[in-house]
Amino acid sequence: MQVARKSSPVARSARHPGASGLHFELFSTAEALPDADWSAVVDAGHVFLQPTYLRALERSRPERMTFFYALFREHGRPVAVASFQCVDFGMDGFGPNLLPEGMPPEEALGASFFVRAQLKRVLERMRVRVLVCGNLFVCGPHGFAHRLELDAERAWSALAEAVDALQAQERNLTFVLVKDLAPEALGATRALERAGLDRVQVDPTMVLTVRPTWHSFDDYLADLTTKYRANARRSRRQLAGVERRSLTAGEIADLAPQVEALYGAVHQRSRLRPSRVSASYFVHLKESLGAAFDFLGYFEGGELRAFNSRLRAGEESESYYLGIDYAHNERLALYFNALLDDVEFGIVTGAKRIQFGRTSLECKSALGAEPLSLNLFTRHREPLLYPLARSLLPLVQPKWAARHPFKEHK
Repeated sequence: MQVARKSSPVARSARHPGASGLHFELFSTAEALPDADWSAVVDAGHVFLQPTYLRALERSRPERMTFFYALFREHGRPVAVASFQCVDFGMDGFGPNLLPEGMPPEEALGASFFVRAQLKRVLERMRVRVLVCGNLFVCGPHGFAHRLELDAERAWSALAEAVDALQAQERNLTFVLVKDLAPEALGATRALERAGLDRVQVDPTMVLTVRPTWHSFDDYLADLTTKYRANARRSRRQLAGVERRSLTAGEIADLAPQVEALYGAVHQRSRLRPSRVSASYFVHLKESLGAAFDFLGYFEGGELRAFNSRLRAGEESESYYLGIDYAHNERLALYFNALLDDVEFGIVTGAKRIQFGRTSLECKSALGAEPLSLNLFTRHREPLLYPLARSLLPLVQPKWAARHPFKEHK
């Protein structure tokens, strides 16, 4: 079977059903997706699987990344969809703190130094091509959806068949990754493990549940203990003199060099960085999603010191990408204020939950966010790389302590 490339006027191919009994079509560009059939499966609130979002992401051309999509049918009726990202992963996908040179001197003789050194040795010689069912730019189960009346285990078995078809086509794929499934997704777990994928537990994502009594940011502050409320108010005072302003697509485009520099400063500090977006990604998101995507600029004396982006997805508010000038971060408390702004945005827009992702876990715990466990599922073609990848997991899972900022925990 050949999957049509983007240059094809159709950019799709059909596949006969496997054991699941579902037919599916594979697409190599979101431009070719049949919107009506796709929307018959994907809930309007599931923004990261909407064709408008998928096309905006494609148009921004993330580094080292290509895309595939699958539409599953039963008796001609659309019943499931999947989104895949293919990414080339090498040395440039790891932050310096994951390589031997970035280790503290007191750890240089430990076991993790050996793992890091072996990782560097392997990745200096090769690039690993990874097929991801999901979205590398956001946490959560954003790679697959099916109609509720379709049995979950059968649906995920069909997804495994689509993965097999893509691996047969893209023969240089080394790893398969299905990301961010809840532990209670038992039908998915059974289907994926039966297809030869191994379950791996990774860092939790942090989620703040918005209380029904919070109608304003002050209501949120009132529920904090004195210590945490004082910290929040002190951070707000540090931001005095900074103008916070939501930007239009045109304004983001005009500030593209500054946006990319601020984003790059944060990206450079990341432990894992499988791909990178440009300022055009935020422009395309604003053009495609409108008010559902908020891009907030932080200006001091006319200079852009930071930016923060948030996205409304159904009942959830997603704390998304940010960029920071670290020369001013401590003085203005830019990072923590961006998190506080995400709390306020979620409250005033009526979200029930605020998704904060899986970085800076302790800082987000201090806001009241709680950890939500998620699993990855992996399959590999290079047996020698598998134990190295497993050994890498503890290195990307930072130690942290839960905080309890609300009064009922006093």
